[in-house]
Formats: sequence, structure tokens, C-alpha cells
Amino acid sequence: MYSVGNARWKPQEMKGLVYSSTTYRLGHFQVPECFKKLDGFFDELLFKKGKVWVQESSDLAQNLCRRMADIELYAWLISQAETAPDSFNGAALVGTYLVGYFSACKSLFDAGSITLAKLYNLNLSNKEMDFSKPKFWRELKEKQATVYHRYTTFDGLVKDIVKWRDSAVHRATPLVIVHAPDDPDKTPRVKQEIRMVAKPDAELSTVVKTHEKITWVKPLHFHNKWKNHLRQFCEEVCLDTRDKIK
Repeated sequence: MYSVGNARWKPQEMKGLVYSSTTYRLGHFQVPECFKKLDGFFDELLFKKGKVWVQESSDLAQNLCRRMADIELYAWLISQAETAPDSFNGAALVGTYLVGYFSACKSLFDAGSITLAKLYNLNLSNKEMDFSKPKFWRELKEKQATVYHRYTTFDGLVKDIVKWRDSAVHRATPLVIVHAPDDPDKTPRVKQEIRMVAKPDAELSTVVKTHEKITWVKPLHFHNKWKNHLRQFCEEVCLDTRDKIK
């Protein structure tokens, strides 16, 4: 029996190696199909190339899967906080979880860029393995034009995520407030709603002055908008991983 973190497997099989050490193991959300397929792919390779080779090759896949699991976990935590019995406690938690959520989204794309850089031997430093860096795109286009064009569809999403991550981590926690028809303190919980400002860098003093112009959204607004694209990104990276090392 071998063990790495929480992942355990017998020498003759490696089922679950890609995702068993991630928060998918908590059971709150399903492992994406692309990771299950990639896990089966590594399991088959075990018989062809041996345990050590497969472990080394699966590190990148494990890293990508862990980041997607982190995103799913933060989304789940936000959903739980949004319905907390005490809405003010829930709003405080949502703001904190959103910082983690936007950071996890950026980390997913970092894991993907690192994977591509290593799979295709891109001439990049650690800091340059980043979808938000022009040099990464130039190097990928020069050495793998077909792969480059596949990933350009995610460029707009990367920009949005970086904008939110930079704001949340470096400047201001996303502004989350309890809304109600009347005074929130005197309104029954069933009529209270937790909402966030739809733009980064929002400050309470500014919101109070310009509240008529503020767009409020549900805490999971961006996750619901992005989640299918994030999963599609994982599918693309899993395809590159399988095709490059088989």
C-alpha cells in the first residue's frame, strides 16, 4: 500500500490518484468527468510505464484538480453562508469566502499555465507561467499555435478573474451587505437577502452616496456565470495532459 497525503492505492491500481487528495473527497460536489477520465488514463499507464513514472506525470493533473476543487468548495461555503440563520454573520462570511473564491479561480489558471508550460517545454520562468502575462501567450503561440488558439477563448475570463482577485486580495474585500424592504435589523430573516456590489474596489462610504447607481447581485453571481467556462478549461488542460504524455 502506498500513500501520498490522503491518497492511498495498491501497487496494482491508482484509482482516485488525481482527485482523492482534494476537497472533492468531502462529497459536497461531484468530481468533474474530465478528471475521472484522466484518472483512468493514469491507471492504465501504470501497467505500461510503472508507478514512479505515473506519479511524476500525475502531479500536474493533481494540482489542477485541487484548484478546481477549491473553487467548488468556496462556492459551496458561500451558498451555506448565504442561508445562515443570522444574515449579518452570513454576510461577513460571504465577503471572506469571496476573497478565497477569486484567489482560487486565479490559481486554477495558474495551474493550467504551469501544466502547458511544462508539457510543451515553454521557455518561461516560474513567474512567466501565467495566462495574464503577455510573454506566456507569445511563447505558447510560437511553439504551439494550435494549442494557443484553443486557449484564447479564455482570455476575457482570465482578465475578469485577475481584476477581481487583485482587488479582493490587495485592496478591498468584496462589499457584501444584508438587504431588506425595511430596516434589516427589524426585518424577519425570510425577507432578508445577502447581496454584493457587482464591481470590485467598492467601499461602503461610496456606496452610501451613490446607492441609486449601484448594481447588486447574489453572492454566487460570478460563479454561476463562470463555472461552465472553468470546467471547460479543466477539460482542455486534461486533453493536453493525456495527449502529450500517452
